[in-house]
Amino acid sequence: GLDKEQVDSPDLRNPQSRYHGFFHNGFINDSTHTIWVNVDEPEMIDGTSRTNDMEVEAVKRVLTYLKNSKGFDEYMNYWETIKDEEKRKLEKEVGLISFYGKQVGKLREVRSTAKQLGIPIRLNTVDKFQGMERNIIIVSTVRSDKLNKGNNIIVPNSDIGFAKAPERLNVALSRARRLLIVVGNKNFFYKFKDREGNPLYKNAIDEIAKNGRIIDYKSLTEYTKR
Repeated sequence: GLDKEQVDSPDLRNPQSRYHGFFHNGFINDSTHTIWVNVDEPEMIDGTSRTNDMEVEAVKRVLTYLKNSKGFDEYMNYWETIKDEEKRKLEKEVGLISFYGKQVGKLREVRSTAKQLGIPIRLNTVDKFQGMERNIIIVSTVRSDKLNKGNNIIVPNSDIGFAKAPERLNVALSRARRLLIVVGNKNFFYKFKDREGNPLYKNAIDEIAKNGRIIDYKSLTEYTKR
């Protein structure tokens, strides 16, 4: 297994280190490596794809909280010492991924927020992100137990789509070296069972509850000033 001392080593250059050093009340501390940001809001159908507007909003708030975390600027500045431009870029980029192409399209509007905050992001679908790693990954899961059919007609939804294949989520979840933030409808994923009746996400979410944090996106109030 991983050596706890190496994993917690504040030397960011230590290849085994998962340390980031961020602290923000109500959001993160330096031993937090996984956060589930609960967004209990409806999804929408867009062609053959799905989108979730409130998850886009939640991602903006997450980036703002990261930026305003104690230790974040130091962490970003640390990578400036890397001579190799390509490696420096990789270390600084926050990976922002979703399973749905249309949601990736919607997440483009996060770019201006990220730019204002000075946080470089790499935006992609999960499948395109295969084989890539980033220190910090934010995953927008999109699926919800409620579907907005337009004109404010909200109906229940039980289809979890891509998430029936947990290996795809595992690809997403294993891409984060230091911090993984999942944005999604926690209870929907928690309760979801496969055809054999096995809960697919319960263990992962229990693990995040135990060793990471579960936060409601509404508790991440909007920052008005830096």
